[in-house]
Amino acid sequence: MRRKVAPAGGRSQGVPPLTRRLTVIIVLALLVSGCAAGRAYRKGLEASRAGNWDEAVAEYTKAVQEKPSRAEYKIALERATQTASREHITRAQELESKDQLDAALLEYRRAVELDGSNRLAAARVVELEKIIRDRIEATRPKPAIDRM
Repeated sequence: MRRKVAPAGGRSQGVPPLTRRLTVIIVLALLVSGCAAGRAYRKGLEASRAGNWDEAVAEYTKAVQEKPSRAEYKIALERATQTASREHITRAQELESKDQLDAALLEYRRAVELDGSNRLAAARVVELEKIIRDRIEATRPKPAIDRM
């Protein structure tokens, strides 16, 4: 009965070195990607606790892109997106009441970017664009032909 003696260095002769290296690289890549998703999710949690909803949306989006199978990441992203959209609408309404229509328009647009199904924000974008256009037209001097 002969016993096989392992080669020096304890390496197995059956697995080529390239295959072993590739396996290690793949395992490390999987671990790092999982860490990146978890890190982004934790940053999203911190941002939401601080009330920084736009940053929370950005971080949760990264987490979902890294690990689309994680339901809690998707739920957190949806909640943050809805909250951020509502906050942009609230800011837009405040700016509109102060007659800062350009800034209000930007806030409504951001709300629509976050939540495309928000009809209120989409309608206000159209209305404000018209109001701003009408105001610009009203300030332009009339052509001489119109004055006749």
